[in-house]
Amino acid sequence: MSRKRLALVCKHFYPEMVSTGMHMTEIARRLQEKGWQITVYCDQPEYTVEEGEAKVPPELLHEGIRIKRVPVWGAHRNGMFLRGVRGGTYLLSTIRALVRDRDQYDGLLVTTNPPFAGLAGWYMSAMHGLPYVQLVYDVYPDIAEELGAIRSGALPARVWEQASRLMLNRAASTIVIGRDMAELVRHKLRRENWGTMHLIPNWSDERTVEPVPRDENPFRQEHEVGDRILVQYSGRMGTTHNLEPLIEAAERLQDAPVLFQFNGEGAKKETLQRMADERGLENVVFLPYQPLEDLDTVLSAADVAVVCLESRFTGMSVPSKTYGIMAAGTPMLGFVNAGSEVGRTIQEHDCGTVLEDPTGNDVAQLLRRLLDDWDRLREMGQRGREAFEERYTLSHAAERYDSVLQRYIYGEGAGTTPMPVDLESETISP
Repeated sequence: MSRKRLALVCKHFYPEMVSTGMHMTEIARRLQEKGWQITVYCDQPEYTVEEGEAKVPPELLHEGIRIKRVPVWGAHRNGMFLRGVRGGTYLLSTIRALVRDRDQYDGLLVTTNPPFAGLAGWYMSAMHGLPYVQLVYDVYPDIAEELGAIRSGALPARVWEQASRLMLNRAASTIVIGRDMAELVRHKLRRENWGTMHLIPNWSDERTVEPVPRDENPFRQEHEVGDRILVQYSGRMGTTHNLEPLIEAAERLQDAPVLFQFNGEGAKKETLQRMADERGLENVVFLPYQPLEDLDTVLSAADVAVVCLESRFTGMSVPSKTYGIMAAGTPMLGFVNAGSEVGRTIQEHDCGTVLEDPTGNDVAQLLRRLLDDWDRLREMGQRGREAFEERYTLSHAAERYDSVLQRYIYGEGAGTTPMPVDLESETISP
């Protein structure tokens, strides 16, 4: 096909190279390399990693990708009402822009950030006959109910549930990023749409992240880690992330050569800093988000990297930092449900240890054991890297996205067959 044209609807995009913004930028770049002409409809950045950046212009061309930042009101943070206003005005402005530009693309890829972004796809499908693929990063309203943002069974929750089902069932296809997530989403899909759901795990860019030897790592040297075992959490410190046990473990390990490092921002960061300050912990450090170009040295600096999601949120979200850690050849410590996508991945490849909703004492005891078993740590890291190369690279993901988008936008069957969702299978096929 000579020209493939796509509208990408996602709130976060370059230069916001953290979390969803990083993943959407990476996949858009690779799809552009595969011949896709992409226009992105996004918001102003919430987080950037460069100091002193001016407001990003409303239109920008990045590596051949046209980025349009729609006008919004409200705030990224500072209360649920202002966040809701921002999400709502983002949706309305995006629909307006999509209608205006409808002759410039043939289909859409729509994320769940913000939660009602899928209504933009629904509108363009219902009113203008344009197909869209719904990419599910978070399952709503389930996660909002679990957080206590809305009451389960109340009118707002029922309306939200119907809106989610509307967005999912009108989509030409649905992409999920975990087997646990597929189980939840399937219950929202009509039976005739089950076959259009495809599993494409998140990834890390194999061109960006590779193992850096411990004794040659400039990030370890810069932060004077020395011979201590570095336990690292890198990424968003959100309300669904059970990070408190790390602070509690640090209190129990003040006599051990262990350093706990938190890199990133998020709603829980202030709480974690306060916990560390109240305990007078000198073995805990907090850093901001690190530049993307340093990602390989940052992730490789860790002797143990933490991935976490409270078990009550299993299937509602999938921590994407998992794959960068595997790419760096770093063993994982997963505070996750053993049956979750990340829990299963760690166990299937024996690339770390799973502790479901651990206490600080659980974490401290495990780390003391690992201090005496460096060979095991090294072997787990190597197995994680091998599994990454086989299944979780950006190249693997781009092949599957290209295949799904061609299939459901143009009816083309060319390209790598996307992963079908097989809820009975215990592994993901490469």
